Amino acid sequence: MEYQININHQFTAESQSDAQAKAKQYIRENLTVRQLRTAVLSPHEVARQCKSFRKAKKEHFCVFLLDTQNRIIAKDVVSVGTLNSSLVHPRECFRMAILKSASSIIIAHNHPGGSLEPSAEDLDVTKRLTDCGKLLGVEVLDHLIVTAESYVSLREKNLFY
Repeated sequence: MEYQININHQFTAESQSDAQAKAKQYIRENLTVRQLRTAVLSPHEVARQCKSFRKAKKEHFCVFLLDTQNRIIAKDVVSVGTLNSSLVHPRECFRMAILKSASSIIIAHNHPGGSLEPSAEDLDVTKRLTDCGKLLGVEVLDHLIVTAESYVSLREKNLFY
């Protein structure tokens, strides 16, 4: 993880030891440390974020919300289904994206059976969500299928609309 610290403070002091004391006091009172969000640069990075459901026995459908710099704002599991299906509706997929002012989303789901081959339903959901995203102004960047061992990006396989 990356962290950032910003200090921009000027002051006067009568000696170096006085300056060090003032600097220490200022840091004690004003220092904040925050974790930086990492930009999503590849499907591999998104697949790593699916760790919580890659080995699940039921299908999980997840939406990653991204800001304008493609940094993950949040992850929302919108549906937990059965062994081989998951009910997904655009309303649930875009609800958090709109509430959190996401610029774009990446969708991902697992195939508990281990197959990376997208089903006809997977392709249909991708098309429906992509079309809805265009209407809402929230671009769908990719759809990943993950298994315990690997993943596939529908965009990389040219199966994306």
